[in-house]
Amino acid sequence: MAIVMAGHFVVHTVSVDGAERRYQVWLPAAYDASRRWPAILFLHGAGERGDDGDLQTTVGLGRALREGKVDPQAIVVFPQCPLNSYWTPSALRGAVAALERAIEDYSVDLRRVSLTGISMGGAGAWTLAAEQPRRFSALAPVCGWVDQPHAAFAERLPRVPIWIFHGSDDPVIPVAQSRGMAGVLGENAAYTEFPGVKHNSWDPAYTTTGVVVWLVKQKRP
Repeated sequence: MAIVMAGHFVVHTVSVDGAERRYQVWLPAAYDASRRWPAILFLHGAGERGDDGDLQTTVGLGRALREGKVDPQAIVVFPQCPLNSYWTPSALRGAVAALERAIEDYSVDLRRVSLTGISMGGAGAWTLAAEQPRRFSALAPVCGWVDQPHAAFAERLPRVPIWIFHGSDDPVIPVAQSRGMAGVLGENAAYTEFPGVKHNSWDPAYTTTGVVVWLVKQKRP
């Protein structure tokens, strides 16, 4: 009988602004430090905030990994936003610290580090990509938003591949947010809208579109 190996999560902590923050790293079954691996940074939504270090892996990309619905040949980093906070500059420092520690601990190809997030994390992904335009090779915000004029914000984004997702009937984050960003980015971004889908557009995004493999394939010059 053949033995099927699966990827797994590894729990880590990192010190940020004097506080210890838990995060997790998903390693593919074939991980081998003798070569450089792509990495994906995932930012969760509002419902996964806290300090348990686990909730952020139970929805979106983490859930797809746990259920075996995707199996990217990449390292995936799952930071956690503190309770009662958002992906503010302070919380994003924690996310970046987790990513940088993962880069120290594992063998990561720095030209193939991509960014994705859902809902509040989609907004955080937009923000972080604009704040650190030279870090990421690709961006995939899912039902996120931008809290400033879209055209001006788009000028701050890196010229990397972008794929935007949203449900047409989202009652939480208006679909106009993603439509607006897709409109101002034009040919610089792909946009997928799921007809009849409400707020949970992350499950179809990660499991039916091939976006995870797409993220892994992108590479900065």
